[in-house]
Amino acid sequence: MPKKGELSKTARASLANREEVNHITDKVCVKCGEPIWLKDLQPVKVMGKGMSFYHKEHYQGQ
Repeated sequence: MPKKGELSKTARASLANREEVNHITDKVCVKCGEPIWLKDLQPVKVMGKGMSFYHKEHYQGQ
């Protein structure tokens, strides 16, 4: 049990996970051919081909 005024271990872990991580990935957008930032990554599974990667604003679902 946490002492009075302290956060529990779960609450501390939850606060630590709120950091926003954004870095450039090694994935390249199929539509524009540019590297994709992690926040903009839209992975799409294509039947028979595997995975394709798009910027979120470039992908229009079928």
